[in-house]
Amino acid sequence: MSDVVKALRKVEELSRENKKLNEKISYLESNQHMNDKIDKFVEDWFEKNKDTVDIGEVTICGRYKVDLIPDELEKRIYSKMLKIVHAFFAPPPIPPNQRPNRTSHRD
Repeated sequence: MSDVVKALRKVEELSRENKKLNEKISYLESNQHMNDKIDKFVEDWFEKNKDTVDIGEVTICGRYKVDLIPDELEKRIYSKMLKIVHAFFAPPPIPPNQRPNRTSHRD
């Protein structure tokens, strides 16, 4: 196999890797990344603490406990609250036309 063919294959491989990395950077910079992290955190946290943070559980007649809010709905409430707090404290997103250029070319 000639050196030219090897070089072309290497360029194609690097181009694919570059595309994957750019997609990963775009995802990490997106709001979806933080939303996914918050959802995962709430899921793990709720499973560890569901007995102590059950906001839908009420006691009737002093001895009967009834869960009025399903666990899935409670998780969504916690998740939404954290997303609101994150949006409040997060810096405003940088518009795409003001972001630094990630694809710099060297001569």
